[in-house]
Amino acid sequence: MAIRTKPNIAAFLHDLFSAPTAEMPHVFDPWNTVSADDIATAPVEGRRERLRLHLSAPAPKLLLVGEAPGYQGTRITGCPFTSEALLLEGLVPRITPLTSRLTSRSLPWREPSSTIVWRALHEQGLADRTILWGAFPWHPYGDSPLSNRAPNRAEKIAGASVLHNLLAALPDVTVVAVGNVAADSLRELGVDANKIRHPSNGGATAFRAGLALVAKQLR
Repeated sequence: MAIRTKPNIAAFLHDLFSAPTAEMPHVFDPWNTVSADDIATAPVEGRRERLRLHLSAPAPKLLLVGEAPGYQGTRITGCPFTSEALLLEGLVPRITPLTSRLTSRSLPWREPSSTIVWRALHEQGLADRTILWGAFPWHPYGDSPLSNRAPNRAEKIAGASVLHNLLAALPDVTVVAVGNVAADSLRELGVDANKIRHPSNGGATAFRAGLALVAKQLR
């Protein structure tokens, strides 16, 4: 059975896919640009469809907002907090497990934070009811496209506009910031969201504890 996209999410995706990201230096737009290691047929269309499926949760309860996509994850999959390995393993709800590789890398890309996030969501029974996003939705990189960096001030402003539109499309969800960048972006939008630890840089245990408290509040 096909998963239907709600009109407000469809409008959000239209605006996201039309954003003028070509004007942003050292930023990769996974929904409009082919990556050097893509081998999947129509990789851009695949990333757009995976994001559509992710945002089409029938009854979302929770929106987790992180910092920004990374080169091991959304750059390839098009879906926040995912990786090629997670999609091959079938751990992301609504997205059919991959039957073939997305990239030419010898091993599937595996993004550590994404693995921690989805395992914790499944443990807490929240996987089917959660949507994930980034305060800056595109992949900011440094000297190499296969690197990550924090979004700068101008990028945070651009990301906040997109985040505002997503929040408007999901008026009834509980919003939680994953890390300081997301918390700051939400605060500037006037959203008083709880903050939990980002799982990167040794934060996995604290992230799981924070998510467990969120799950308890949602029950």
